[in-house]
Amino acid sequence: MAHHSVAVGQGADLQGFRNAARLLVARAVAPHDVTWIRNDQPSLLGTTLAGDAPPLMLRRSVTELIDSVICHRDPERHALLYTLIWRLQHHECALLEIASDPLTHRLEQMRKSVRRDIHKMHAFLRFRRTPVPEEHFVAWFEPEHYILDAVAPFFIDRFRGMIWSIITPMGSLHWDREHLVCGLPGRRSDAPPDDAFEAGWRGYYESVFNPARANPEAMRLHMPKKYWRNMPETEAIPDLLRSATARVDTMLRDSGSS
Repeated sequence: MAHHSVAVGQGADLQGFRNAARLLVARAVAPHDVTWIRNDQPSLLGTTLAGDAPPLMLRRSVTELIDSVICHRDPERHALLYTLIWRLQHHECALLEIASDPLTHRLEQMRKSVRRDIHKMHAFLRFRRTPVPEEHFVAWFEPEHYILDAVAPFFIDRFRGMIWSIITPMGSLHWDREHLVCGLPGRRSDAPPDDAFEAGWRGYYESVFNPARANPEAMRLHMPKKYWRNMPETEAIPDLLRSATARVDTMLRDSGSS
């Protein structure tokens, strides 16, 4: 069997992977006969695939796993996912139900990592307002994985009436109230440093902060420090934590005197 070099796009190139997997399965190419490369890298091994092939018949649980894991930054993700497809096509239909299988375990850990990254972006991204040439909201975020396509519907649904841009080191999203455009990567300096909108975030956070529930360990677990510099409300956290004990004492005194 000839060895094949398969080119896929950088990032979460789901369609590119699907097309390649169909061709590989149709030609009965085993995983060990495939080298996965980015389409901007030179191909030095074997032949490059081309042509058409029928869709793969995969269970929904499998396609959902593929949709998630393809966003992971692990350069082996394509090889791992094709190995999964190959084994499912070769009489291991219950593979995903075997948690102890090394491949199943690794893919599940990758899926969980991508899900966490999506959750962090939903929760910790903050827009800053720029008035020129018209009101435009810009956010800087540093995701762990290639999740821009995955998070786009969330931000469109919640900020449909705004003009906004999300800039990351991996790419950018730009919404004009009607159309979404995917753009090039950017830098932190491409986002405004601060604005009045940001001061509002901080004021709101301070107003809802409950000193009786202040738990620095839990806070760092759910809101890792790497995100703090992009979140205006976190500037208030050190002072709020320092004053938490005194505020609790005041609350207790006030409740006892009522």
